[in-house]
Amino acid sequence: MKQTLYQKISATLSERIFGGVYPLGTYLPTEVELCKEFNASHHSVRDALKILIEKGLITRRAGAGTKVIAASEPTVFAHVAGDLRHLFSYPQNTVRENILEEHLTTDAALSEVLDCPIGTPWFRIGALRRLDGNSQMLCWTDFYLLPRYSEVVKLKEHFTVPVYEQIETSYGQRVDSATVSISLSRLEKKRAQALGVEANSPALRIIRRYYDAQKNAFEITVSYHPEGRYNCELNFHRELRLR
Repeated sequence: MKQTLYQKISATLSERIFGGVYPLGTYLPTEVELCKEFNASHHSVRDALKILIEKGLITRRAGAGTKVIAASEPTVFAHVAGDLRHLFSYPQNTVRENILEEHLTTDAALSEVLDCPIGTPWFRIGALRRLDGNSQMLCWTDFYLLPRYSEVVKLKEHFTVPVYEQIETSYGQRVDSATVSISLSRLEKKRAQALGVEANSPALRIIRRYYDAQKNAFEITVSYHPEGRYNCELNFHRELRLR
């Protein structure tokens, strides 16, 4: 594929940086000088420099020039998840038991956890999870669903299929994106009793949010894992940084 002028300029400047013509910490020629050297417009030169910025090779500040901040293309380590089931998922031999099912509206404390306005209506499922054949509980999970999806608890596959998949299959609501946040927390009395630990014990809190195409969360799960009852392994691979 034929390179455009700004791509050629970017490639030439990159080679000069890698070759030490413009060492780390020095400044590239001015925009006017580059325009003259490459017989290019200011627009082409700026597009070329934008590529170098995206590569992490240079930084630009008005009135301060264009500084070389890296002498080679940086790499990133990318996490690979085959599908949402691998997003901090549980072993297949776990059993979930619903302890409570209720409609509620968020108060100030819950709104902060869910990152939603006070008074937002949700359907909540409070559940315990354990390994099949093991009496010790792994975690307590609160599922917060939009009220219109509350009938998932009546589905025959409710305890064997992830809730977001039940919503996708039964209601046609597809997951457009998902996020996971992890923090340390303390177990309030009722959750602690259900998990067989002391109140105010330390726990790992994992919040998963599932969004539709309009970036609205239709399911939020909040899981509390007592100390020593959760192990997470992530796999990363090395790849070139996207240009």
